[in-house]
Amino acid sequence: MGEPGINVETGGLSKFATDVHVDTDSVLAPATERARIQLGDGVTFGARNASGAVHAAKVRYAQSLSASTANLKRYVEAAKLLAAAAEKVAADFDASDTRAAKSTEQAEQALWAAAQEARAARLAAERAQNPPHHGGRAVAV
Repeated sequence: MGEPGINVETGGLSKFATDVHVDTDSVLAPATERARIQLGDGVTFGARNASGAVHAAKVRYAQSLSASTANLKRYVEAAKLLAAAAEKVAADFDASDTRAAKSTEQAEQALWAAAQEARAARLAAERAQNPPHHGGRAVAV
């Protein structure tokens, strides 16, 4: 059974953030600006038509264009926020992994040092209990 926990593919998050930035900066934002410029004069069709139906259609069309342009602008802003959030999450997870690896290494070193100290203490205790006998009788241990 594997270790429990969360496995985050930070490379995928970073690629997603880069792709979204490229899309918003190279495609969506320029298209939004072009649309804003092209539609900046408002709805011009039917300017010389006195028909109430044409006027009502112009009003609805203008409202739709305004809403669509605003939605597109908000979409671009939201996409940029999402990309920035993905970048931050990836960076935070990478930093966390680095800190965890460093902490694990420190813990392993501390355990190794403690094991070495315990071994040295055990050997010293064994030597104290069984001092070497020089020139005396042999003692069975």
